[in-house]
Amino acid sequence: MELLATNLPGQLRMLDVIRRALKSADDVAISVSFLRFSGLQLLVDDLKRFTARGGRVRLLTSTYLGITQPEALRVLATIKGAEVRVHLAKNPLQGFHPKFFVFQGAQTECWVGSSNISKGGLTSNVEANLRHDSEQALEEALSAFEMIWEHPDVWRLSDELTDQYALALLQSATQRMAVSQVLVPEPRVRVQPNSAQAEALVNLARLRELGETRAVVIAAPGVGKTFLAAFDAEAAGAERVLFLSHRLEHLTQAKKTFEQVFGTRRTTGLVYGELKQTQAEFVFSTVQSANALESTAFDYVVVDEFHHAAAPTYRALLSKIKPQFLLGLTATPERQDGHDVLSLCDFNIAYEARLIEAINRSWLVPFHYFGIADETVDYSESIWRSARLNLEQVETALMLETRVAHILEHALEKGFDGARRACVGFCAGRRHAKFMSEKLNERGLCATYLTGENSLEEREETYANLENPEHALEWLFVADLLNEGVDIPGINSLLFLRPTDSATIFIQQLGRGLRLSPDCEVLTVLDFVGHHRNAWLNMEVLRDAAAAPNASTLPEFDLTPPKQCEILLDDVTREILLKVRRFTRRKSDWCEETYRSLRDEKGKPPFPVDLIGRADAPSLGDFRAVYGSWLDCRKTFYDADPWEMALEKDHLGWELLAQCEKNWQQPRVYAYALLWGLCAAPRTPKEGYEEFFERYPRWRAEYAPAESTNAWQTLEKKLGRLLDGKALNAEVFDQIPSSALLEHVELRLQYTLEADFRLRHGGVLRTPAELVVHRAYTRQEIVNHFRQQYDPALHNAGVITFEVGAESHIVMITKLDTSGAKSEFHYVNQFDGPQRFLWQSQNRQTQENRSGRAILDHKEDGASLHLFVQTKSHSSPHYLGKVDVESVEGNAPMNVTFSLRHRLTDELCELWLEGVRK
Repeated sequence: MELLATNLPGQLRMLDVIRRALKSADDVAISVSFLRFSGLQLLVDDLKRFTARGGRVRLLTSTYLGITQPEALRVLATIKGAEVRVHLAKNPLQGFHPKFFVFQGAQTECWVGSSNISKGGLTSNVEANLRHDSEQALEEALSAFEMIWEHPDVWRLSDELTDQYALALLQSATQRMAVSQVLVPEPRVRVQPNSAQAEALVNLARLRELGETRAVVIAAPGVGKTFLAAFDAEAAGAERVLFLSHRLEHLTQAKKTFEQVFGTRRTTGLVYGELKQTQAEFVFSTVQSANALESTAFDYVVVDEFHHAAAPTYRALLSKIKPQFLLGLTATPERQDGHDVLSLCDFNIAYEARLIEAINRSWLVPFHYFGIADETVDYSESIWRSARLNLEQVETALMLETRVAHILEHALEKGFDGARRACVGFCAGRRHAKFMSEKLNERGLCATYLTGENSLEEREETYANLENPEHALEWLFVADLLNEGVDIPGINSLLFLRPTDSATIFIQQLGRGLRLSPDCEVLTVLDFVGHHRNAWLNMEVLRDAAAAPNASTLPEFDLTPPKQCEILLDDVTREILLKVRRFTRRKSDWCEETYRSLRDEKGKPPFPVDLIGRADAPSLGDFRAVYGSWLDCRKTFYDADPWEMALEKDHLGWELLAQCEKNWQQPRVYAYALLWGLCAAPRTPKEGYEEFFERYPRWRAEYAPAESTNAWQTLEKKLGRLLDGKALNAEVFDQIPSSALLEHVELRLQYTLEADFRLRHGGVLRTPAELVVHRAYTRQEIVNHFRQQYDPALHNAGVITFEVGAESHIVMITKLDTSGAKSEFHYVNQFDGPQRFLWQSQNRQTQENRSGRAILDHKEDGASLHLFVQTKSHSSPHYLGKVDVESVEGNAPMNVTFSLRHRLTDELCELWLEGVRK
């Protein structure tokens, strides 16, 4: 049993102490200074179960500094069997700081320390709560608690007390606002890029240096894509900018953003409807209105929500405009309404920061997700049209009085973090949104609804009211709105009130509440989960695949949320999700759905290149495993041209196309460029090779004349009979029309080429200090954290040395299980308890040679030794932090014992040590 709860990574959290104790205790006494929904919502179900089985709980908190939320007190008052008292801070100079957690029962213990009942106090703040279980300590703690419990300034919780406290807080807030309004405003400080924007700006500048004219940035909602566009337009020296969007809200917000960055250096104007401010230097226009612009002389074009850019209206406009640089912005290029958009920027993904990374890096606020069983609705097959929802049927099914009561009960109980509620509910359609608004208003709550039918002015006024602390509006129900783009940082709670039919739409909607806000440290998310085929989609979105198991992991689902986030499921929801998950689609079904979806979006048969950038799509390897080759896939769906249908597996044409679908694991681009050149008839291979680097200017970073490379040797090895000297076998041209050959080869090669470019040249360079202990990293990410781009020719060793500034670093990447390797590469690597790792070197390494001494003498040499361990075959290595040499035995190989500076958690011990416990 641990003695200290600090909430530090890998150590005990106070949340887990309380939850564990509530399962076995009979009598609980808790005293905290502050009580907030961000902590109470994590415990409310545990407290209800505790009192339901007859447990006695006394909870004491205070009004000190006005931090305790009145609404949280109201929820406590509804828990049957809970006794609650409040210390009233009559003297503003008198603080109230006692933190007791006394649990009596089968395991009697007392924790005294620093945690309040808040998200920070229970899970994320660095705290110090010490466990005591001696009889004397328990008696003294209980005696102190009883004395405070009976203090004259402590009152029983009542509706009257809560009302008075809430009124006092409101009056205090009003006074502070009145004072702030008469203060002289501080001089405006020029806005600066945040860390995500700074990283993206480096990559965008590098692409322009390489000659690229188009790129896309994929980043989670709330990371600041519009600000990034403004900063990059400034970096590119843009004098005339066109900002395109299909939503009016996006344009007005974007205009304000660019004005913050450029100040008065550029004139700005809006173009939509009857408004035609076309003479401005920076024009913010809907795509429909932009098609009517008289002048298309813009040197920098931004396409917001780039996933819409394949629509005919966008394509018509972009074909007329020839800017020096075009930047697409999107959070989800793989949206169902996204179409074939990445091809519009030649698959130049300049930067990517998806939702999980953005939360982990504190660019977005963390969430508490509550999966609540939705048993009031019959999710029968009638609500589905093939794989899509029948929204008319869904609306009718969801509009139930009993469901409203169910939703409201949980929304009020789980609450919100912030000065007041600012809640958005996502509905199935206009009727559903109106119904929810009306039903809450009937119950005395202030609610409204918006749809795409509302004017821009109506929408912006409602958004402002929702954020205004003096306005009564707290509940906003929407349909076909807030799926993208609109920035409302004041939102602190979300309700998902309809079945999900798209994980990417769920990401966009979740992003509405994840903007950083000084008044909210956690977003409260209530998802009403029904028993239907898509119930598992949202859970997959919330999974942090690179995180090691920890106290927040749901073990039955092998699901770990992002840093400082929690996923809480009631028992019925767990049963629903376990049942739904058992019927997950087969790989063949996944490939078929993806192929059909891509074909519908593009309006023509897709190719491997169309899988790029789609986080929800199978890999090309998955398609090859199901169909054998992409050609066979096209034949299966009757999309093959007549010449394709004639190709059989023993034909050279089939063999060439199949080879183009394989990743040859080349450390340089030369062989692919030469193959591209061979197919670029009537050019000579040398001319085609040179033209490849004109077609893909970003590959100039690796350019070398073909004759100075080993490209021909690689092709001879990979293509064999497909070559006839220094040309393709003539039979290939007999079987594949020359007019189709280069296109079909290129659309296959691009899949590997784009992945290779991002692997070797597209990494975001970071520092060793940004590595997170126990997190999994790809080899490329490891190298990038030591300020270098990944080079397979240099960085595939097990021990790599880096110089970062004046600091030296030795990185060790090793495997626990080497049984799948050749016998000469079998090493004995294993954990010896939670703070030791036994490592065996390569057979040629000794205690005397240079590489061996570098490891053994790393401290004396002033080098940091970093250990990464691959726990499963084909998995990414987990970072175990800096380690020290404890002992060494033997030579060729050496057997070294490393001491870990970061102790393995209980969860990792169970997973990695096969029974070893703390």
